[in-house]
Amino acid sequence: MALRCIRSFAAYQEGKPRVVKAGALVADDDPVVKGREASFQSVDAHLQKRGRGVEAATADPGTVRTLTPPAETGPPGTDAFDPAQHVTKDVLAYLDTVGEAEALRVLDAEAAGENRAGIRKVRDQVLQDARTRDAASE
Repeated sequence: MALRCIRSFAAYQEGKPRVVKAGALVADDDPVVKGREASFQSVDAHLQKRGRGVEAATADPGTVRTLTPPAETGPPGTDAFDPAQHVTKDVLAYLDTVGEAEALRVLDAEAAGENRAGIRKVRDQVLQDARTRDAASE
């Protein structure tokens, strides 16, 4: 059975560092799981939590397959980008794609949370770039 990592962590295996990022899939018998079971959930549990089941594929010719419709999204802001769930590089990449309001929200969340220097030191430039994107889209 496959397990999905729900929080990133680093561990040593056979004397070598191994990073397992949130969202990564590993086998339930992978040695990295032992002692870190709280950092994983079954893929089925993840899909059920998101309101989607696993579809069964059939090999019967002519069988019509019904696709599961996309899950409804919750109220605005519930699926918002959370910088604490991403590495610095991914946060900066996301900030390169958003407007000023979203950039400000993410930067404020970062400052209130991890407050990483790699993000903090480029705050002014990120906001200036976001303002430029906003002006170009008007």
